[in-house]
Amino acid sequence: MKSETCFGKVSGKPLTQYYDEAEAQGAADYCKEHYDNDLIPYQCAKCDLWHLSPKSRQTPSQKCSRCIGGYGVEKESYRTKLEARKRANIIYDEQGVILRVYKCKYGNGWHLTKS
Repeated sequence: MKSETCFGKVSGKPLTQYYDEAEAQGAADYCKEHYDNDLIPYQCAKCDLWHLSPKSRQTPSQKCSRCIGGYGVEKESYRTKLEARKRANIIYDEQGVILRVYKCKYGNGWHLTKS
């Protein structure tokens, strides 16, 4: 089923939504077996359902409970500097926005900033 709220960042098309991780993983396995396409399931923070992402774009993050971004929302926190740098590069390639990676002063991983 296609989402009414979530769209691909590159294609702009509605994302396929799955109701649980097992269903999404089954779809990822099917894509790998039939199309040799490496996809990974993730739970969407916007709709709380599951979508698939190319494995090469995957940069797991979580909300930092102590750091607030410029728009008043909790900052994303990446596990490693490399994962944060990868996300910054993806954002630059797609949006042209240059981001700097820095270590969270509270020890909650790595963040991105425009400044």
